[in-house]
Order: sequence, then C-alpha cells, then structure tokens
Amino acid sequence: MNQINFTSRIHPVTLAEFGRITSSIPTKNEVKYPWTIKDSKIASDVYTKRICDCTAAIISTGKEALMLHINPEISNNHAFLQVLTFLRNNIDLTNKNLQAVIIGSKNTKKSQDIYNKFIDMLAKLHIPTTEIKNGKNPTNVAYKSSNDEIIITNASIDKLLKKGQTATDSLHASFEKISISNKDEFYTENHFDSL
Repeated sequence: MNQINFTSRIHPVTLAEFGRITSSIPTKNEVKYPWTIKDSKIASDVYTKRICDCTAAIISTGKEALMLHINPEISNNHAFLQVLTFLRNNIDLTNKNLQAVIIGSKNTKKSQDIYNKFIDMLAKLHIPTTEIKNGKNPTNVAYKSSNDEIIITNASIDKLLKKGQTATDSLHASFEKISISNKDEFYTENHFDSL
C-alpha cells in the first residue's frame, strides 16, 4: 500500500464556531466525564470539552481518529500499559499515516505525569506529535475527518479572535507551549502554514 501523506490542520475558532461545528457531530462521539481510557472514542469525527489539568490525545489516520481525554485525578489513568493496550486493540500502530495531537495539562505532578507519559509513548511508537500544552482556560477540541482538521477553542482564543487577533497569535497567547509536528499545519485566515 502506498503511504498517503495526510497533513492535519490546527484551526483555532471562537466558542460559538466550535458549538456550530460540533453540533453536526453525533453526541455518541463525544469523550465525556469521568475521562478514563474506557470513555475514549474512535470515529471519523470526535470531540471533547473542558480539558484543564487533563491530557487529551487525538491519534488520527487522516480518515478517522481515536480521541482520549485522561483525567489525572483517577489513579488507574496513570497505568499507561492500559493506554498502550487500548491503542493496540483499537488502531493499527504500524500505520505510517498515524499522527497525534496532545492537548492540555497543568504544572502539577499528577497532570505532568499523564502528559509526559503520552509524549514518551508516542515517541517510542514513532508517531509524529503536535503539542499544545498548558492552556490558560478549559479547552475544547474536535477532529473532523472531512478536511483532516483539529478544531480548538477556549475562552482566551475566543476573546483574542473577537478582538481581531490572528489564529496563530490567539493560539500562542492561549497556551504555554506550542510545538507543531512536520505532519501538521496551522490554519491562518488566508492559507495554511507550519508554525
């Protein structure tokens, strides 16, 4: 099989736009509280809300995505062998088109433990990963397969976009760390760029 080079687009939007976009995604595709491994979803379109000290991961093929939202306050969520087993049971880890986006965490020991375990695991699996770390506000994120796009918002992004800031500036101002993999692009109003 020939390798297809999918490139995901990271697209910051207002809170209202996020609501409009996710209204077309079935609610069964939402990763909901209590945010454990068993609450994860795999579908062509998925979303989750209120990422604070949790870590969310979107692992996509360009045609569908597995979304995880892992709560650091649940002790079983720190046993990453369960996460790896779940991934092996639900996606083909040898698929050369896999790419990931990791979103969330706070600067606490429990939160950083989950975040760092995700980063380490994805590196060992050789999955290109974009990091969007330590948001200023609870963050909502969705994946839409129709255009292989990661849609992201929070109160800070919403406020900055409404003030006329660019998508790039709004994202940088809303998170402590942004690191875009070579498999992803950043949405701008006129075109897509790598950060």
